[in-house]
Amino acid sequence: MKNTSATLRWQNEYKINIPTIDAQHKQLFNTYTDLNQALKAGLKPSVIEDTLNRLQLYVTRHFTMEEKYMEEVEYPRMAEQVAAHEYFSSRFNEILQEFKSSGLTPAIVKTIQNELGNWLQDHVAELDMDFGRFYNSR
Repeated sequence: MKNTSATLRWQNEYKINIPTIDAQHKQLFNTYTDLNQALKAGLKPSVIEDTLNRLQLYVTRHFTMEEKYMEEVEYPRMAEQVAAHEYFSSRFNEILQEFKSSGLTPAIVKTIQNELGNWLQDHVAELDMDFGRFYNSR
């Protein structure tokens, strides 16, 4: 069953059995959950901006690590993964810039909760799971 943005949480079914990547995925989900809770609690925009910046930095590091593992095993769908990572990074940066220029509007809250949350879940549950199966079969 697909999580809604309000209940998006790390689940063991998302494990790809690469401990470093699984730990990073779990941290990404936890950071997203923290962000969602901060948005709902109406915390100061500076707190939300700090959490967004932390999430952006962590995602960048995670993508670099994940791509390193893909290179090691010559993952045949690596180009698709890299394109997805680039899309997410670009879109996340757009959202962050919109937040910085427009503030905490209802539209930006909805975008963060829905678009980013669903992308995170779908990417891990689909593309990363496929990579995990490939990696572990080698």
